Amino acid sequence: MGKLNLQNKKDGVYSGEVYTGIVNVLVEVRVEDGKITAVDIVRHDNGKGSPAEIIVDRIIDAQSLKVDLISKATYSSKAILKAVENALQ
Repeated sequence: MGKLNLQNKKDGVYSGEVYTGIVNVLVEVRVEDGKITAVDIVRHDNGKGSPAEIIVDRIIDAQSLKVDLISKATYSSKAILKAVENALQ
């Protein structure tokens, strides 16, 4: 995971999901003009990991998946990142 190359990605909304058994995430990622403009968490089964959901703001700001994880919500942070990556592949 890291810098995203979205220059050839068509504008639209892309879905990605991750099922780890502990944390399950479904996201929708909006791409416009080669940039991520929104990441919506459709489902996040997480136990105590809901603080990780702010990681989507970091992804949008950095236009990258290489962002700091959310303390005390590491598994959820990683699952959200992976779901976004899956959406954009």
